[in-house]
Amino acid sequence: MLTVVAAIIRKKGTILVARHRAGTRHGGRWEFPGGKVEDGETPEEAIVREIREELGIRASVVTYVGESIAHTGTAAIRLLGYELKWESGDLAPTDHDRIDWVRPRDLLSYDLLEPDLPLARRYMQREESQAR
Repeated sequence: MLTVVAAIIRKKGTILVARHRAGTRHGGRWEFPGGKVEDGETPEEAIVREIREELGIRASVVTYVGESIAHTGTAAIRLLGYELKWESGDLAPTDHDRIDWVRPRDLLSYDLLEPDLPLARRYMQREESQAR
């Protein structure tokens, strides 16, 4: 099973989602940005590194959001979601052609990758319960 990490980055009540560039494996689909955990690093180290590489910003882990298991045609993916705090830097995406800031209740209106859907739902429920 492949372990990957995803970042939920908040700004003024919205969450960052990123769209894969056309012509790539997931071209046109949306995700919480992140990537593979490399040998010898923790998931927390991996998500901080991936966000620096993919978005050009420095961020720190705030909290663990949850886990999602998805089965693609050839592999099983374990996605670990973390809420991150944007510390510094300007967004400069390398793997994505578009970045949107989305209200949590609107996350499912985006064509999210399958592993991201359970995290989006969990985060939406969390936001709903905190609003009560």
